Amino acid sequence: MTKARFIYDSSMKNSDLYYATHFLCGDSFVFFQFGRKKFMAVSDLEVDRAKKQAEVDEVLKMSKYTEKAKALSKQADFIDILHEIFKEYGIKELVVPESTSFQLVDKLRQKGYWVEAGSSPFFAERYIKTNEEKKFILESQRAVFASIGMAREVLKKSRIKGTELIYDGRKLTSEGLRRRIEVFLLERGFQADETIVACGAHSVDPHDVGDGPLRPNEAIIIDVFPKSGKTRFYGDATRTFCKGRASDGLKRLYDIVKKGQELALSMVKSGVKGRNIHDAVLSFFTKEGYPTCEREGRMVGFFHGTGHSLGLDVHEEPARINKSDYRLRSGNVFSVEPGLYYPRVGGVRIEDLVYVTRHGCEILGSFPKTLEIR
Repeated sequence: MTKARFIYDSSMKNSDLYYATHFLCGDSFVFFQFGRKKFMAVSDLEVDRAKKQAEVDEVLKMSKYTEKAKALSKQADFIDILHEIFKEYGIKELVVPESTSFQLVDKLRQKGYWVEAGSSPFFAERYIKTNEEKKFILESQRAVFASIGMAREVLKKSRIKGTELIYDGRKLTSEGLRRRIEVFLLERGFQADETIVACGAHSVDPHDVGDGPLRPNEAIIIDVFPKSGKTRFYGDATRTFCKGRASDGLKRLYDIVKKGQELALSMVKSGVKGRNIHDAVLSFFTKEGYPTCEREGRMVGFFHGTGHSLGLDVHEEPARINKSDYRLRSGNVFSVEPGLYYPRVGGVRIEDLVYVTRHGCEILGSFPKTLEIR
């Protein structure tokens, strides 16, 4: 056997690398799995910490192989150093992540190595969450719901003044409420970026983070997806609120989305194709008078997937509940987040995380699903 799995990256950026080593490092380092053993090669700066923290079989010193390469050529570069490592273990073939730079792959091939792209995620085991990983996600999800609860309380305590919301003597904005949510999470050990607080016209674009004043009697979508600083696992949930009185159209839109999510949740179980769940929700929305189509130059209806897998990444491909043919498996964790978006009414999305089981699913965490806040 001469083939090894190989990653060169920072584990703060590459979740596959963190998954393989459970070693968090801002600088790139060498990882390879040869047979059943895992190896890391790191700088002298990190070697002692790696020996204590990394979950690998052996930690190698890059300086040792740098000296070997420099002894052969004063012009030795990084590829020459890698070559000294791989030569010691008899490695001639490499499987690398799809994200590996073309330059690195090209130089390895020039050095005589057979290089091929691996799957995504690089470690297929990531599809199935262990009980410990499920616990980590649940911890993150509880933090998400705590932050949404805080945001709901801010909206509840806000005062309606004309077309604005006033909180603590100031105009309440998307930016202001987003900042409160992200600080709330940061103080509890979670990092949130691009939190969505989208009101009115902003709510009809699913990934519009929102800006400007939050207004009464309009839809406000709050979508929070932070990462735990301790475990690195994500949570993700969405609730839609309306401070004041929702229009009849917005109330009905909310009711239909809620029923659509209930339909999707009732279908989630091991062995079911994500496509079948997604198509059922689309059909239900259309039957209820909410088609998905293009109107006046923009998409309306339900024009995103019903769910995505989640773990060390907020989106873990290719496991999806959408038009793809991915078949759900016990131990998958998915979001279930149908939504409807119509400019003249507003946008509504409701999202929870589920842990897939043989006979159904377990919803991770809980938070009430109510639209109006008086």
